[in-house]
Amino acid sequence: MFKLITLFSVFFNFLAFADVRESLTSAQKEEVVNVLKANEKLHASFFKYDAKSVADSAQELKNAMNKVSHEKIKKLLKFSMSKLDEIKASKTKDENGQNYHTISMALIYILNTYDVGSEYNAYSCPMVKKKWVQNSSKQEKVHNPYAANMPHCGSKDTSF
Repeated sequence: MFKLITLFSVFFNFLAFADVRESLTSAQKEEVVNVLKANEKLHASFFKYDAKSVADSAQELKNAMNKVSHEKIKKLLKFSMSKLDEIKASKTKDENGQNYHTISMALIYILNTYDVGSEYNAYSCPMVKKKWVQNSSKQEKVHNPYAANMPHCGSKDTSF
């Protein structure tokens, strides 16, 4: 009986951690990956913090989001697009960072829900209590966009 319970426990633990993200058509996947690529530019702008580049990259990300055709994902990104409009060169890094965190949470939800490949993963920093998406194939090391004084503080939260 103990062996049977152990076997079931191992099986259900495996299912809990299995990659069970929803599939997308190749066109839908390409659209979402284009959003993530545009987010890479915004992430890099935050990491080095250049206010004009942050504002410009935010609009590029919004343009990429506007091209998403998948209805559920489009609906998920609607609020993020309004937050991208709030990212401005005239605002403080903290104000823009809070909006970026909100956008990142939506992108992380999409990463966790839909199979967009293995290049992008969710990261977080417990010190600033914020999350972001990073291209793990290009930057395995943590690149915290929120804290210039601790640029590599945080951890990789997913492994797709």
